[in-house]
Amino acid sequence: MAAAREEGEASATASHAGAEPTLEELLKSLEIKGEEIEGLFVAKSEVEALKEETKWMAVMRVLTSKPFSATSMKKTLKFAWAPAQEVSFRDLDGGRFIVQANCLGDWKRITEQGPWIFRDHGVLVEKYDGSCRVSAVDLHRIHAWVQIHDVPELYRKRGLITGLVASIGEVLMVDMNSTGSEGGDFVRARVWLDVRKCLTRFVSFKPEGGSPVIMRVKFEKIPRFCAICGLLGHEQEECGSGEHTPAEVRFGKWLLADTPWNRGQLHGPPSQHATNNMRPNQRSETGGRGATRGGREGGGRGMRAGGRGRGAGNSTAETRKRTSADARLTEGSPVKEVALQNPPLLLEWKAPGVISEGKGVQKELDFADEGMKKSYPQPVGTPPPPPSAREQKRLKKNSTPKKDKSVTASAASGGEGRQSQ
Repeated sequence: MAAAREEGEASATASHAGAEPTLEELLKSLEIKGEEIEGLFVAKSEVEALKEETKWMAVMRVLTSKPFSATSMKKTLKFAWAPAQEVSFRDLDGGRFIVQANCLGDWKRITEQGPWIFRDHGVLVEKYDGSCRVSAVDLHRIHAWVQIHDVPELYRKRGLITGLVASIGEVLMVDMNSTGSEGGDFVRARVWLDVRKCLTRFVSFKPEGGSPVIMRVKFEKIPRFCAICGLLGHEQEECGSGEHTPAEVRFGKWLLADTPWNRGQLHGPPSQHATNNMRPNQRSETGGRGATRGGREGGGRGMRAGGRGRGAGNSTAETRKRTSADARLTEGSPVKEVALQNPPLLLEWKAPGVISEGKGVQKELDFADEGMKKSYPQPVGTPPPPPSAREQKRLKKNSTPKKDKSVTASAASGGEGRQSQ
């Protein structure tokens, strides 16, 4: 492992040698004359006025050497920050960004309430007042909550715990009265983790004249880390050549505390975790999520395997989709399939008294009385729909004989003449 690390450092030095030299390297290697670095004088009062325009700024970068979408990163962080006012970003060289808030509350949340993680990669954030070059800002630490488990009551004192946590990272605060929601006795502390150093796995007290007291360290929320070297920012397969023996693994999931953030890595997805906790007889009766609720194993919407429906039947005859032949649909039906395996006989309406014996063959019905031809309704096919209420009313109105207005008027005049007589 040491050889792999030295090889990586050598390759990094070689790649850096071929890159553009930094300002510090140029100042050391070149002879700079005084007139070249004479600067413009800026009064102190003007500097104080300029600081108002650079308030609530920070410099940040993502702890990864892989390419990523800056637009996606900005959207993800804005959603996590939930700022009260607008937050602006400015892209810089070297994968750095300047972020500026518009109020003190948003600025404190961005710079003090981490850790912020984007696609399992840590986001390093440092406050920035704009008085120095952005490239001179050190971005090598990230916030983290750590737990120290099974601290003996004799040593459970704030001063001793603070000194113990200092071996993990820069101490920000210590919580002495922490108890896990699902049990456990530990002390929590908030620290700055140096990403250039490997994670701390154990801490200990060394009482004089006694045996050391070793305690485990767990992390509540940290980005991806390597199981070989313990550094943040990459995984085991990305460390050196990526080929390692099980004996080289020194870090693992046992460093993660049982928190909602880490629960997926410790216990798997929620559905898998619930299935693993079931008794074997329950698992066989229900058949898993797909058997009870129409998941991936069978059943589902549209009665198809792999759907989302509630039924999870195993019978093919009950779950298969009906075809148009099963439903006795025709080409003239509103719903039909594009291709029918056994299309039924096509039916169509003919003139009264004419039936069809086959395709292209017609025959007229003859009766004993040649002078009279009766037409019977077609014996096959679908009858026409009954007339609507409006149509029935119109037919009834047309069938009623209309009264002659002249006859009515003459009858009325005749009645008047008889009355005058």
